[in-house]
Amino acid sequence: MKSVNEYSVEEVENWLQAVGLPTEAFTENVVDGDMLLSLTPEDLMGDLGLSKLQAKKLQSKLEFTKEISEPVVVEDDGSAAMEAQLEGDNTRLKNELADLKAMEAALAAPEPAPAPARAPAPAPAPAPAPAPQRQGPGVVGGAARGAAGGAVKGAIVGAILPGMDAGDGAAAGAAVGAMSGGLRGARNRRRARRF
Repeated sequence: MKSVNEYSVEEVENWLQAVGLPTEAFTENVVDGDMLLSLTPEDLMGDLGLSKLQAKKLQSKLEFTKEISEPVVVEDDGSAAMEAQLEGDNTRLKNELADLKAMEAALAAPEPAPAPARAPAPAPAPAPAPAPQRQGPGVVGGAARGAAGGAVKGAIVGAILPGMDAGDGAAAGAAVGAMSGGLRGARNRRRARRF
């Protein structure tokens, strides 16, 4: 906002109209902002023809206008330092979140497929046929092993993710692990029967 002492004659006239005072005498006497600030109550009532009440009103409104047009000086209350600290905390938390998401993705990645079983080496001399070898833990053992591994992974993910606790994560991980372990055991049993 422009300072009162910088008002032109026309701006003084506009200001007087805005506060409800007569303008003619001010325009005729070429009163600008600098002169307006220097006028005494006697000048206002004598030379410019205002009543005592109008002179008081002008001075009151002039003081208010000066107050709102002065630049506000804000002292440093430490908010800049606090803002910088919060920005740093925000960056650190974003980095931690990215790390946690990477860990979550690594934990959710499917387990690598088991290496295919090798065919037994041929015996040097004819011998009685060997008893079929059991490949892997079987369906029940695979389900148990998968449930245990899934429960551990689920508990870790449950502890990391917001809105989920380790118990919920362990239960979900155990269910998924049991299913995948059981399927893996069934697959291994089928492979063992082929040989």
